[in-house]
Amino acid sequence: MNNVWKIFIVWYVIGVVLVAFDLLPPFLEWANAVFLYLAGILAIYYSTKVLGLIKGIVISVIIMAFTMWAESLGVKYGIIFGAYHYEQDFGIQIFGVPLTIGFAWVMVIFTSLSLMHRLLEQPKSIKKGLFFAFVTSLLAVCMDLIIDPVAYQAKQYWVWDDTGPYYDIPTQNFLAWFYVSFIIQIVVYFLTHTPTSESWTKRTNWLYFMMIIMFVITALAYQLYLAVAVTASGLAITYFIYLLFSRRFSNESKIRKN
Repeated sequence: MNNVWKIFIVWYVIGVVLVAFDLLPPFLEWANAVFLYLAGILAIYYSTKVLGLIKGIVISVIIMAFTMWAESLGVKYGIIFGAYHYEQDFGIQIFGVPLTIGFAWVMVIFTSLSLMHRLLEQPKSIKKGLFFAFVTSLLAVCMDLIIDPVAYQAKQYWVWDDTGPYYDIPTQNFLAWFYVSFIIQIVVYFLTHTPTSESWTKRTNWLYFMMIIMFVITALAYQLYLAVAVTASGLAITYFIYLLFSRRFSNESKIRKN
């Protein structure tokens, strides 16, 4: 898996340059799908570090199926995420949604989880589980705050049939990102244990921010400055919320021990 990580890094660096500055030739459009597959595979591997081999793979497949089904409701009926359709060919489709989107969702879920891995080291409780799901879902939304404007306004990877105040993207979409992520994360929280590999936790942390950085660079290249500012603000607010409540949980644990 170390080789997959190295391949991803090379693919990422080349991709940032080609995609951000619109240098990707038409005959290399398939590279976008490979990029998402690689990111998803890395996330699935990390899932095995927090869930165990079999459970990690099974849960990852369930996440892919659930999120693709949810997205298909938007493509077909305009519900959950809103009405939209894909313009780019991302490869094999299931439920009318590219399989790569399922891999992307697994990446979003487990990269967000990796950033909150400290919460997995504490004794589990319903209160902590709700907090964990809340913060990781905010992280998922923060990622979408930069992905969707770039994918829609700059690259036309998909087109929204509805509209909204933020780059003509329906607000329903961002709410759906939060709710779908929350449902998954609250379940995953009670199934996980402390990550068994610190190095892969750090790599998965980096994977989250690398995704955001790639889209930030692209957003700047296309002058989508508001998207960059909103995403940065969202991350700052999420971090503040995490610090505020994680300290409370730590203090409660100390009081109980005493």
